[in-house]
Amino acid sequence: MIDQFKLLISDDCDQATIKQLKQLAISYGFAVVNSLDELNDNDSKLAIFTLNKNHLCLNLMLDDRRHHLTFDFIEGELAFRTKRVSKSNESIAKAIGCKPNFRPKVLDATAGMGRDALIMATLGCQVLMQERNLAVFLLLEDALNRFRLVDSQMSELMSLGFNDSNKVMINEPIDVIYLDPMFPQRKKSALVKKEMRLFKLLVGDDPDADNLLTQSINYFKKQNLAGRVVVKRPVSAPHLNEMKPNHQIRSKNHRYDIYLVIS
Repeated sequence: MIDQFKLLISDDCDQATIKQLKQLAISYGFAVVNSLDELNDNDSKLAIFTLNKNHLCLNLMLDDRRHHLTFDFIEGELAFRTKRVSKSNESIAKAIGCKPNFRPKVLDATAGMGRDALIMATLGCQVLMQERNLAVFLLLEDALNRFRLVDSQMSELMSLGFNDSNKVMINEPIDVIYLDPMFPQRKKSALVKKEMRLFKLLVGDDPDADNLLTQSINYFKKQNLAGRVVVKRPVSAPHLNEMKPNHQIRSKNHRYDIYLVIS
């Protein structure tokens, strides 16, 4: 897990970029460097932010090479997928309870890269995202800000907060709490994409995921609200907290464990 962050301001940055990066450094207390030379050790807990073509990037070491991680809702595989999203072809739609005349309000309590949040918003749901890892939050915030410039209507359905859902749950009524905790990787596999390996290197595992399920169920009970908690898991993964769900929806690589709370 990466736990030290710095920020690169190189000599060839324009004044607007320098101003943006300096503000980021001041806001979060990042040390400023002028090169990536410190990134030279696979065992390093260091990652360095850069700004590349108006995309915030995080540079880190993997397999003895420097790589960068950035999030994007506008281009790439995720953007291609959103153009084909419908209630009938996305199992997540059934899992969160989309109906012909109803779209739930969802708290994505483990926002991560924001991919599932974007799919839910594309389905027409209002999605409140919470992320506790600072680097992930900043990358996600950057992607969301760029997305707002090209699709203000869709991005209005998505909001983001820097919070640990294990400690802070929102105070407004919601219909669904969506959880996608990091699952421990059993072994290195060529099938695991580089982007996911970088993400896992950055955030580590979620050892408190069991508690997050309990917290989520208790949210509805304390508010005296009917709702559902949806947990996305690998097909072969055990249930969180050894709690058997009310329902399950399976796809090729994942399953959705659905816990219903009756008011």
